Amino acid sequence: MTLLVQFQCLFYSFLFGFVMSGVYHIMNRFLYVVPAFIRYLFQVIIGCFFGILYFYGLVILNDGILRLYFFVLVFIGYLFYQKYYAFSLLYYLEKFVLLLKRIIAPFRFFFRYINGIIQKRVKKVKLKWRRKKNQDIKNS
Repeated sequence: MTLLVQFQCLFYSFLFGFVMSGVYHIMNRFLYVVPAFIRYLFQVIIGCFFGILYFYGLVILNDGILRLYFFVLVFIGYLFYQKYYAFSLLYYLEKFVLLLKRIIAPFRFFFRYINGIIQKRVKKVKLKWRRKKNQDIKNS
């Protein structure tokens, strides 16, 4: 393995650890209301996907040769993300979610209004059916 290929693999490992921890953090942010079993299932699926993706990238770069210092660089990428970017990413993610909620809020109001109208109509129809059923029972 040449020195250039090793530097490419080191950079790939560092970047992979950085991106992997960011995606994992975002996934946990969006799935915090989901039951724990489903969240753990998603974590296992994402972990397997990232493992396959990491090894496939190493196959492309250096024919799949694994070295201990590649995993150390993945861990350093994770630490770098946690130290410098985790807070700011989640801050801007919360701002983005708040913006989406403000955009979607009028549509939610409209659909609640339509749902209320439909529920009133359903109640009226049920009352008519009950009255008709009671009259049929009395007439029998």
